[in-house]
Amino acid sequence: MRDGGCGGSIINISSIFGLNRVQYRGSVAYSSSEAGLDSMTKVMALELGEYNIRVKSIATGLFRVEMTEDIYRNKILKSVVEKTVPLTRLGRVNPSLTSLIRYLIHDSSSYVSGNVFIVDSGGTLLAFPIFASL
Repeated sequence: MRDGGCGGSIINISSIFGLNRVQYRGSVAYSSSEAGLDSMTKVMALELGEYNIRVKSIATGLFRVEMTEDIYRNKILKSVVEKTVPLTRLGRVNPSLTSLIRYLIHDSSSYVSGNVFIVDSGGTLLAFPIFASL
């Protein structure tokens, strides 16, 4: 994009584990890599902006895909999500992610760069879940 002079859009897919507000025991490598990806996104936006290249990241929460299907069947998780996640549900890739990606690729987002978009049903808004109500 830079050498071709055509500009464009780079979208990195990270995770809520890279955010400062979500930390879990045993996730040091994963959380560090996701936080690094979000930081890289911001630096790339600084460095590539002059070439009309927009760089952003999407930090995803838990989505229903093949590898998470067993998690979705867990009744305890369903109860926790319904009581602690503001939108009371977990996402599906389409349209939750695909709509955002289409927008970020499109020229209508030409003024958007260096951002980390959180797509998690509001789950990371809480500093910690209140388990007493579960």
